[in-house]
Amino acid sequence: MNERGFSLIEVIVAILILTVGILGLAATAGQVQRMVGWGGRFGGSAAVASAQLETLRATPCVSLAASGTATRGIYALSWTVTASGTLRTYTLTVSYPNGRSTRVDTYETQRSCV
Repeated sequence: MNERGFSLIEVIVAILILTVGILGLAATAGQVQRMVGWGGRFGGSAAVASAQLETLRATPCVSLAASGTATRGIYALSWTVTASGTLRTYTLTVSYPNGRSTRVDTYETQRSCV
């Protein structure tokens, strides 16, 4: 007998393979969404840090406070300025919520005060 088409077993196996692929894709989509969120917060941290460091670097050396704090949206900033001769080292810490925990990023730059 020469029948055309698929048998019931072939259709069930094809549906099973398709289901496994779709479930794998759905599980991966959730992780990708979390990673994109983390990347956005990390990028925001870097932008806030860059802006604050530029503000500190634009301040005349004699007017600089040794430390300070600020808040920009979800980002909490704290910084210290360390002097070594004519060199100033700016250390900036940015804290922000990251899922169930708080992430802390540290940025540092230097400037010569001549």
